[in-house]
Amino acid sequence: MLVMVSSILFSNRIIASSGESNSSQSYTFVLTHLLDKKLTKDAYFTVGNLKVWELDFRNGEKIKYTIISMNEDNPMCGITAKDNFGDTCEICITKISGDNTKVEFKYNGKRLTYKGYLLR
Repeated sequence: MLVMVSSILFSNRIIASSGESNSSQSYTFVLTHLLDKKLTKDAYFTVGNLKVWELDFRNGEKIKYTIISMNEDNPMCGITAKDNFGDTCEICITKISGDNTKVEFKYNGKRLTYKGYLLR
């Protein structure tokens, strides 16, 4: 499924930093665990053919990631973004099994690893 999502998202070689897009199609990942600990409330991470991706903790807190660059060879990994706090990070979304996914945010050597699944 993740391969299909990445194919759909980036089949037209859409690079968010170019500011050009044909549509604003998006996908949401439900994040259930952080660093292997169950989250009190599932978070939603919305990605896609969007200039800004959003991590919604569903408690009033949201982090918005403005996409700076992407890796054309691996469109779901090697994504450089700047969050709404002004910090730059690298985002990587990988398929674990079935619809289960891992979403990593790397900030200056620190890694936040979420686990969850693609919302259908």
